[in-house]
Amino acid sequence: MSLLTRAWNWFWGQTVFNKIVLVGLFAAFVPFVLPTVVAWFRPTMIKVGVAFYTYERGAQPQGMNTLYFFEKRNLVTSCSIHRTEESVLSGRATAPTSQAWVVIKLLLENTSDRAITDLRVGVRSPAINPATKVSTAPNLGAVGNREAPIGARPLYVISMGTLPAESSVVVSLKTPIDDNMRDFIYDKKRIVTIQVPYVSANQFREYPPIVSRTNATKILNREGVLRTEGDVSSEEQIQVTLLSPGEPDAKDGKTTYQLLPKAKACSEAEAGVW
Repeated sequence: MSLLTRAWNWFWGQTVFNKIVLVGLFAAFVPFVLPTVVAWFRPTMIKVGVAFYTYERGAQPQGMNTLYFFEKRNLVTSCSIHRTEESVLSGRATAPTSQAWVVIKLLLENTSDRAITDLRVGVRSPAINPATKVSTAPNLGAVGNREAPIGARPLYVISMGTLPAESSVVVSLKTPIDDNMRDFIYDKKRIVTIQVPYVSANQFREYPPIVSRTNATKILNREGVLRTEGDVSSEEQIQVTLLSPGEPDAKDGKTTYQLLPKAKACSEAEAGVW
């Protein structure tokens, strides 16, 4: 108590300018420690891990051939986490339209011995816009909606009916990289941040969770373990279809897609940095 009294007296002995600076520093510091303080007094039922990366599916000329590929790369260091490619004689294959996305992965872990129902998770990031879509294991039925609370920045809210006891799930938020997103990330080189302002459910009131920054490679491996047969994402595969010898060459349709800047291979240290 005496320590608090001395601190209070010291504060009031400062100049007006110093008081303004100290109050500003305190206000900036509180959001970082609030989730930890809340967890001390009310142990959380759910843990949240976050990772993100870019995913590109594309094609490029390679002499007489066309190189089809898909690549996952670290969004912060812009290095390649994983790349799969297939070279085919030009005109002798068809493939999905080239496109790129920013993918946010949330690892939600129910640490309690009872199911969590009507789970809601709020996510805020410049890598989320009206085109963002949510996906997870089909049996969990997660849906997402972009909400704009009065006087606050828009939130993307993930809703899930039930998260079974002592179980985990990976939820993906996938946003196409359009001209605005490309300009933000690659031209202006702005920092992409992710915040999880709150989680809520029938079992607990809304509160800010402690969010752990998760290595993108580790969360992808964890997702692979959690998936059951039939849950594998078909969107993250090359899906090149070779034409039979009797079929005419495929015509190259006009496309305005511009490949992302070339990425180097990630070192072990760079793969999960953010």
